[in-house]
Amino acid sequence: MKKIMLALNAEKPDPQSVAFGVYLARLTGSQLCGIFLEDQTPTHEAGVKFAYGSVYVETIDADEEPIKAFKEKAAQLNIRVFKEACEAQGINCRVHRDQGVPQTELINESRYADVLVSGPVLFASSALEMPAGFVKTLLAKSECPVIIAPHHTHLINKILFAFNGSASALFAIKQFTYLFPELKDTELVVMQVDEDAVFNEEQKEKLYEYLRVHYSLINFKDLRGKPKDELFDYSLRENNACLVMGAYGRNWLSKFFKDSTAELIIKLNNLPVFITHW
Repeated sequence: MKKIMLALNAEKPDPQSVAFGVYLARLTGSQLCGIFLEDQTPTHEAGVKFAYGSVYVETIDADEEPIKAFKEKAAQLNIRVFKEACEAQGINCRVHRDQGVPQTELINESRYADVLVSGPVLFASSALEMPAGFVKTLLAKSECPVIIAPHHTHLINKILFAFNGSASALFAIKQFTYLFPELKDTELVVMQVDEDAVFNEEQKEKLYEYLRVHYSLINFKDLRGKPKDELFDYSLRENNACLVMGAYGRNWLSKFFKDSTAELIIKLNNLPVFITHW
C-alpha cells in the first residue's frame, strides 16, 4: 500500500482518526493524505429585506462572512497541526481541501486511494449518532476499502476475518491481505458467521491453503447462534485487533448494519473495522 486517505472535518478534525491514520502510515510506509472536508452547504435561505424604499435580497455570503472567516482560520490551524503531527512521526503527508458537498467530494476522492480512513462520527448530526449517516453512506459508496478508526489507537496484534463462505467475504480478506503485508506474522482468526456456524471442510482447507502463504499463525472459529450477535460478543472481548468484513450495502452485511447490534460494534468496541465491496 502506498496511499492512505484520511477523511477529516476541516473545522473539527477527530484527533483519534489522525492518530490512527498516522499509525497505519508508519506501519505500511505509506503517504498519508489528509482530506479536509468543508461543508459549504447554505445553512439558511437568503432573506428579503427593504433598503431605501426598495426590495433587495441579502446574500448568504454577506450574512455569514464572520462565520466563514472563523472556519477558514480553524481549517488553516487544523491543517498545520496535522502536518506537524505527520512530520513528528516521519510521515510523508499531503493535504486536500475539499469545499463543497462533503459526501460527494469524499466519494470522488476515494477513487484515487488504496484505503480510506474515517472516524465513526464524521459529520454526525448529534453525539448519539454513531456511526454517522455520513459514514454509512461512505461505506456503501466508497470506491476503495474503508477503515473505521477506533476510539483509541493501539498496535494491531490480531486480525479477525468475518467469513460466511461468500465471494465478497473472501474478496475482503484478499484486499486486506494485499494492503497490509506488514501484518503477515500477526495472529489471524477466521470467524465463521454463517447461520449454520459450521465450516465446510473442503472450503476450509482451500482457505487455509491460501492464507498459509500470507500468514504464519491461523485459527478458525465457529460462531454459534445468530451471526450478528455472536460476532459482536466475540469482538467485544478482543483488544488490539482489527475486524475485517466484506460487501457493505449487499446481502447479509447490509442488513447487519441496519441493526443496533452492528452499530454497537463501532460504538462500544475499540477495534478498527475494515470494510470493502465485492
